[in-house]
Amino acid sequence: MLWLKTIGIVLVMTGFGSWGLNQARRIRSRVEQLAGLRLGLNFLLKEITYIHTPLPQALKRTAQFSAYPVSVIFKEVACCLEEKQGNTASEAWQKGMQKLSFYSELTLADLELLSTLGYQIGMSDAKEQERVFLLVQEELKLLEEEAVKACESGQKLWSYSGFVLGAVVVLLLI
Repeated sequence: MLWLKTIGIVLVMTGFGSWGLNQARRIRSRVEQLAGLRLGLNFLLKEITYIHTPLPQALKRTAQFSAYPVSVIFKEVACCLEEKQGNTASEAWQKGMQKLSFYSELTLADLELLSTLGYQIGMSDAKEQERVFLLVQEELKLLEEEAVKACESGQKLWSYSGFVLGAVVVLLLI
């Protein structure tokens, strides 16, 4: 009977500990994804303004350059534009945003900032798009700095609190 209790304790502690570690990983992933978005948007900006690559091709190249899950948005937008089913760049961007929100750890504020870019992409000349891209990149940099601060404190908190919560549950069950 003692071995059954021991197995139960180990399972409860492992479950809560894994949950806490997963939450800590999600906080760290958000920081990495914000940095990846900033780099991806910078790459896309250069493709549009300096190389003058057509938007679908520029988005495809940006998707190849970017890491997963950031590449999802660029790949989805490029596919929507290449299908030629009457989607505007803004509509394609919104579809990409929906897909990105499913695969990423980005918050609602992060996604709202990115969605503002969708209303401008492909709608104006290269200089105007460059201005908008640079503004969004600055905002992403600020969000990334906030996320780094939150990560420093929140990562330890979630890591330890999962195991502490598991210990409390075990003590309550005993």
